[in-house]
Amino acid sequence: MAPFPQFAKFWMVCRKPTGPRSNSEPRVRYATFEDAMAAPRKLAKETGHQFHILETVATARPEGAEQGSLL
Repeated sequence: MAPFPQFAKFWMVCRKPTGPRSNSEPRVRYATFEDAMAAPRKLAKETGHQFHILETVATARPEGAEQGSLL
């Protein structure tokens, strides 16, 4: 399997789910971990809520069952 280009890896931020019906829909994509870390720190201070940083670990493509791991 060919290696993934660096831009294939990205981070997103979501609020910590509070229960089974919680919506944690990340909407902003960050190119660096440092940028992704700065955003939830600011949000946590403003809101008093915990946030998680999500990292891409694999890509699933619609053209088949092929899956590529970013780990």
